[in-house]
Amino acid sequence: MAVAFHPGQEVTRGDLDIFLKDSSQVPINPYSVVYAIYYVDPGPPEAEILIGAADRVPVNPAVGEFYAALMVPADATIGTYRIRWTIQEQIGTPKMQVVQEWAVVSSASVITSPYSTVEQGMIDTFRVMLRDNCIGGEEMLELDVDGEKMVVSFHDIWETLHDLNPSSRSGART
Repeated sequence: MAVAFHPGQEVTRGDLDIFLKDSSQVPINPYSVVYAIYYVDPGPPEAEILIGAADRVPVNPAVGEFYAALMVPADATIGTYRIRWTIQEQIGTPKMQVVQEWAVVSSASVITSPYSTVEQGMIDTFRVMLRDNCIGGEEMLELDVDGEKMVVSFHDIWETLHDLNPSSRSGART
């Protein structure tokens, strides 16, 4: 999964995507899935600036799979961006939101990872599982830390991983 894009680059399947499953881990297509793209103005204070429509319709190539298909404008501002996915499982149910961060970097930049392909694949898979299965942060995990039992939310684990990843500190999506 790409974490940063160059101006003029096409964003396609496997870049900014989301996978939705029910409690039995069966892929589902909810009633509604839309997304919005925001530029993150670092401020201070930090502010999100909506780019285009707030209710873009993603591509849905398979049950439960959705992705943003777009072209990064050639004149896109270098920096951090967010895609906010808004999901409504059924008519009348509350809308949930999932946020992914990504970056636009200079065309002269080389996009690399400090991890091997296998390590990056494992990290990406774990992050997608955390993000897609814990929309409300309600999932909990029991850990054994030096003999002491701790219960943490997947949301907290996601935040910790995000903070530890070198690319997240430089503005790229993790």
